[in-house]
Amino acid sequence: MSLPLKSLEGLILLMNIRQATAEDLKEVIAIWRAASLPNKPKGRDHPFQLKKQLLQENFWLLVMEDKGQIVGTVMVTHDSRKGWINRLAVHPDHQHKGIALKLLEESEKILLAAGIEVYAALIESGNNPSRKLFEKAGYTFHEKIVYYSKRLSQDS
Repeated sequence: MSLPLKSLEGLILLMNIRQATAEDLKEVIAIWRAASLPNKPKGRDHPFQLKKQLLQENFWLLVMEDKGQIVGTVMVTHDSRKGWINRLAVHPDHQHKGIALKLLEESEKILLAAGIEVYAALIESGNNPSRKLFEKAGYTFHEKIVYYSKRLSQDS
């Protein structure tokens, strides 16, 4: 799907959002690193693990392309009750052009089509650009939620 986006100079650019393939994973991981997302390259973020996830019915890894180059990405999943928006990242050279918002909107469309009506994201407290993006998109900050996790390894 091609989407018109405004650049910093106000020019309209045509960018394409599509489902990622196994061949895209190197570029996706590079964007995560460039955007300073926490990364577990020996575990859950290893290309082998990501390839397995690409085969899951409730998993979408979207990429935004500009002239054939991946400039943004988002991971979308659901647990049949709640949709999760993860790993939303835009390469620093392409930020502030509306790419993250378009990826977020597309994520919501996918979840709605799957019958999911609750969307959630976990954002590190110091990640103010992401916090502002989700607030702009109508998400509610839940101050009193405490997050716990159990990991079987440091790379899980």
